[in-house]
Amino acid sequence: MSIITISRGTLSGGQRLAKCLAMNLGYQIISREVLTEAALQYGVSEESLARGLEQPPSFWDRFRIDRQIYLTVIRATLCHLVRENNVVYHGNAGHLLLQGVDHVLRVRVIAPLPFRIKAATEAHGFDEKEAEAYIRKKDEERVMWTRFLYGVEWRDPALYDVVLNLEKVTVEMACHMIVCMLERPEFQMTPESLRQLEDLYLASHVKARLFLNSKIGAAAAKIDVTATGGVVHLAGVLPSEAFRQEALATAHSLPEVKEVRADWLGSHVEPL
Repeated sequence: MSIITISRGTLSGGQRLAKCLAMNLGYQIISREVLTEAALQYGVSEESLARGLEQPPSFWDRFRIDRQIYLTVIRATLCHLVRENNVVYHGNAGHLLLQGVDHVLRVRVIAPLPFRIKAATEAHGFDEKEAEAYIRKKDEERVMWTRFLYGVEWRDPALYDVVLNLEKVTVEMACHMIVCMLERPEFQMTPESLRQLEDLYLASHVKARLFLNSKIGAAAAKIDVTATGGVVHLAGVLPSEAFRQEALATAHSLPEVKEVRADWLGSHVEPL
């Protein structure tokens, strides 16, 4: 089982590359489907998820918890979808959502501006000036969001295993290069990398359920959740003992959880 994530600027050829890889490898393509599945599994509206992850953060968003909830739900859903399938994912920040999983091949696709402007005019009927403004706006939104949510620069090549420029390299050539890379042992699933994925899924799933429990809500942001082999570790300080007990009960109630350890989960009464 292998996982390919494709990060790209607007109309840089990432979708075409994903389709080429899926056709050549027999992999499943995932993009916006993760939003649909997340809405189904966690009861959060698909529209809210899309809006929360795609619109640029404003100043006041820095004081809201909604974005953390959406991000946690999306990460848990994506982990669930890639656990048993060979997948090409070309959605929001897959290389960051699956950070720490060794058998993920992180691809960045870039293309010169004229290439992208031509694609925008064909796809949306823009004139060249409108197309350039649209592309620059969308790219800046991606930069802002990855900086806001992850504290990293989206364009930083160090975040990827390979960066492919489609100025001279065709989509078919890029596809062939990635297929060759997948044959390397560095990108093959191992028992250890599968454990990493399972642990990431469980930690994200528990955190999502804590956020979506109306008795805990935003206080879940104060809880650090990690998982190891089905054992969930909770740490942090909650507003009261009632919150602490509710968090423990929520984690214990999930069938995927074998054990909950909360030695570092405390509580105190917050002043009014």
